[in-house]
Parts: sequence; C-alpha cells; structure tokens
Amino acid sequence: MSNYIKYIAFLAILIFAAGCTKERDETSKTSFQILADKEKELNDREARVKLKEIELEEREKKIGMIENTSSQNTPTDTGTVQTHNMTQVQKDSVKKVEVEKKKEKKKEIQKEITKKFENPTSTVKDYYEYIQRGINETGNFESNMKKAHKYFPSRPVDKLKSGYRNTKQFTIVEEPKVLSQKDDKASVVAKVKQTQVVKKDGKDSEVTKTLTVTYNLTANKNGEWVITGNSVKED
Repeated sequence: MSNYIKYIAFLAILIFAAGCTKERDETSKTSFQILADKEKELNDREARVKLKEIELEEREKKIGMIENTSSQNTPTDTGTVQTHNMTQVQKDSVKKVEVEKKKEKKKEIQKEITKKFENPTSTVKDYYEYIQRGINETGNFESNMKKAHKYFPSRPVDKLKSGYRNTKQFTIVEEPKVLSQKDDKASVVAKVKQTQVVKKDGKDSEVTKTLTVTYNLTANKNGEWVITGNSVKED
C-alpha cells in the first residue's frame, strides 16, 4: 500500500514538472515572439529612414542641377545682361499677375461657399432680433437700430428708427421662410405682429396689426445676404 502511494506521489511530481516546463517553454516562445516583432518593427523603421534619406539626396541633386543650369545660362556681356534683366522683370510681372488672379479666385470661391451655405432667412431673423432688442431693451434703442440697419442697408437708418420708435411690442407670428432663391437673389416671407402707440384725440392708444412682409435679398460682394427692399400686406 505504501509503495502504491509513493508511486502516485512520484507520478504527480513528474506531471507537475512537465507542466512547469511547458509553461516556461510557452513563456519563452512568447518572449521570443515579442522580441522578434520589436526587431522587425525597428528594421522597418530603419528602412523607412533610409528611404527618406535617399529621397532627400535625390531632391538635393535635382536642386543642384537646376542651380548649375541657371548659373551656366547667366549672361556675360552687357547686352545680354540687359535682355536677361528685362526677361526677369517680365517674369516677375507675370508672377505678380498670377498671384493676384489666385487671390481673386479664392475670393470668388469664398463668396460662393458663403452664399451656398448661408440661408437668406438668417438675415431676416437677425434683423428681427435687433428690432426686438431695440424695443425691449431700455436705453439700447439707437445702437440696436444701427445693428439692424446693417441687414437692411438700403433703408435709411433714420427711417428705420422712426418706424419702430413708438412700437411697444414686436412678435414673430410665422418664422421667415424662403419663397425663391436663385444665384445671388432671394425672396423671403414672414408674418409679424406689431403693437404701436399712436395719438388719438390727444390721448395715447395702442394699435395692433398683423403684417405679412416679403423681403427681397441680394448677396453682397462678400457673399452675405442683405435686404434690398420689402413689401408689407396687412392681414
């Protein structure tokens, strides 16, 4: 019986040792694989650096060749020098014109982008915002009317002020919406309710009107929509 127990114990020790050896082997394999991967990554990085160096050398050679060619073509006599100088001036002029053309093209593109993505209703909404602020904010009527004028520049600022100076309340009944839009022209309609204080029989009285207002808008030189005119219909 005791011999049997010894045999079982010996067998267990052998199995445990084998397991440890296998685990160490797997750990060794894993460590080896990690080192191999790192070495490969390092080699790849070195190869990329070498390629960059080769590319840089080739660029430097090309630049050197261009400079040598330019120096060989440098004029030697006076007449040729003058011709060369004139040619250089012409090149500079052409270059300047090209730069200006690029700037103008960039402006045109920017204008198109602004016009494309900016909704003309935003102009009317901002215009209304400053009118409402001018009416509701005590002491800020003048400054807010001037800000509103930027969105409706064709309407004299004094006329704008007189139109809203006695307005007690200004509310938007229906939000501005686009009726038509083509190229740099647009038409926007909105419905508002305006309460004004008027003199009647020597006394102040309030008059409330609901108005449907149609605005004509044009994209200015910067591609921003501005109001150029409006028509008002009382409901």
